[in-house]
Amino acid sequence: MPVKLLLICLMLVVSLAMAGFGPPVLTDGNDPPLRLYPEQVRAMRRLAQPPAVSAASALMIDLDAGQTLYARRSHDPLPPASTGKLMTALLTLQKANLADRVTISANAAETTGSRMGLASGETLTVRDLLYGLLLPSGNDAAVTLAEHVAGSETAFVALMNETAASMGLAQTHFANAHGLDDPEERTSAADLARITQAALAYPAFVEIVAQDTAFVAERSLQNTNLLLGLYRGADGVKTGTTVAAGECLVASVTRGGHRLLVVVLGSSDRYADATALLDFAAANWQWRPMAVPDDALAWEMGQDGQAYRLRTAQSPALFLPIWQWRLAQPVLAFDPSVPLTATVPVGTLTLNLGHQVIASAQLTVWDGP
Repeated sequence: MPVKLLLICLMLVVSLAMAGFGPPVLTDGNDPPLRLYPEQVRAMRRLAQPPAVSAASALMIDLDAGQTLYARRSHDPLPPASTGKLMTALLTLQKANLADRVTISANAAETTGSRMGLASGETLTVRDLLYGLLLPSGNDAAVTLAEHVAGSETAFVALMNETAASMGLAQTHFANAHGLDDPEERTSAADLARITQAALAYPAFVEIVAQDTAFVAERSLQNTNLLLGLYRGADGVKTGTTVAAGECLVASVTRGGHRLLVVVLGSSDRYADATALLDFAAANWQWRPMAVPDDALAWEMGQDGQAYRLRTAQSPALFLPIWQWRLAQPVLAFDPSVPLTATVPVGTLTLNLGHQVIASAQLTVWDGP
């Protein structure tokens, strides 16, 4: 039974459990019945009730799983405010060297709005300017980087739009390098997630956006992303605020080595929205290593009559809704041509959800007689 159909069937029997008829039973052909217990029923109900958010558009993705956990109008084109600087950062990382020294133009120094505080004629490195772009959201840093990469902001904006088109970002069009309101400036939560994921491939970007504060080029810079101090595991990425865009946020949280990305656009309280979505993810999905259960399945009798303890050659991490973990059934299959005394894989462990194999790993011998 496909996972989606399994979920639908399970939801149909939840009402019976809530009405006091005991653990609901799901049968699939001649298979043994799958029983839902109260904690699973509660978990399913939580999953079916995502939090209300004030954002006009929102998206939450587990990047390692490649799985969307929440979406609300995530493809609607909306003004990005300074989250548009994520494309400026990405192109800078692609086209420039971090150690390049850049002399600030009068044009860049006179840029209005949020600023790093650049003065015409001073010289900074590209790395310094990325800090100024991504922490205090400096519009002057954005124009300086645009001029350094493409010769002018106009040429850089053309490059931004060419890159957006090449990435398949159908809802994105840039009018400037910094994100100030413009009728032609738009993106979507889904497109911003794609831009951010591309930028996260650069270690310098990961390092910069995780900093609360930084002292660069004789300046003390404060990150506008207050989620860094509000939420455990928060390690990025960028805020944006204008009259047309409202409060915007691209937020990254890493838990157990796995990164969640939340995008909210047009919010009246971006931190409350992001926190509600992140808490929703933590309560309803879980990463676990795939391993041989610590029970009788961990042991197998060899042809020599001795018991051998098994383990997976590797323990891949799996990401599932919490209610599904109890339904996921481990199945061990052995290669009869390989003795359990061998050092090579002796079989396969699969994890099944209904008829569907959701993961597999090779089995090896951990301990013998």
